Amino acid sequence: MPDRDFLEEIMQTEAEAASRIEKAREDAQLERQRVRQETSALIDSAYGEAASIRQKALDEAERRYTELVSDQSSVTVRPLESLSEDELSGAADDIAERIVSLLEHR
Repeated sequence: MPDRDFLEEIMQTEAEAASRIEKAREDAQLERQRVRQETSALIDSAYGEAASIRQKALDEAERRYTELVSDQSSVTVRPLESLSEDELSGAADDIAERIVSLLEHR
């Protein structure tokens, strides 16, 4: 019965192929889960690092602000009327530059 043996061999091969496909699907699922966990850990680490960098920047800004405010006590403020047109224009440019700089770093 060579035909029957051949048919049995085909059925075994098909069963083995189906088994291999199922195993490959399971392996792929496990790999996707592993990659998701690894990626999640990396993202959490990046968020933590970003928070640390942001906190350092805020601390530095606060330190500079405190320094500037303490320096203000020794600064003499002239009335606006006594400033020349060039001085007013320069001050406006400086203020605009600071505003743009602050908005860029938000």
